[in-house]
This record gives sequence, C-alpha cells and structure tokens, in this order.
Amino acid sequence: MEPLKKEEVYTIEDIYSLPDGERAELVDGKIYYMAPPNTNHQRLVHFFDREQRVTVYFF
Repeated sequence: MEPLKKEEVYTIEDIYSLPDGERAELVDGKIYYMAPPNTNHQRLVHFFDREQRVTVYFF
C-alpha cells in the first residue's frame, strides 16, 4: 500500500510566477486554473455593461 501523497500548499508567489496570460485563482492554498471566457460570455458582459450605462445616464 502506497503512502498518501501530501498536498502541496501554494502561495501568492506561485500565482505571480505563472506565465503571462495564464488564468488561475488561489483558494485555500490550491491553484485553480481557469479557461478564458468564451465569445458568448463576452457578448453578455458587453450587453449588460451597455444596459447599465444607459440606466445610469438616464436616471
């Protein structure tokens, strides 16, 4: 029987040492890699941004 592997705890320095453009979050010492937003996500964000600006400008 193999011994359990000890989980590595990451720090903010590990996040800073990632290559440029690498998307990741540090949560409780674990690194979670993220995929870039897809086109539909970007369109929705742009739509809601425009809607919010119209609401703020006219009220």
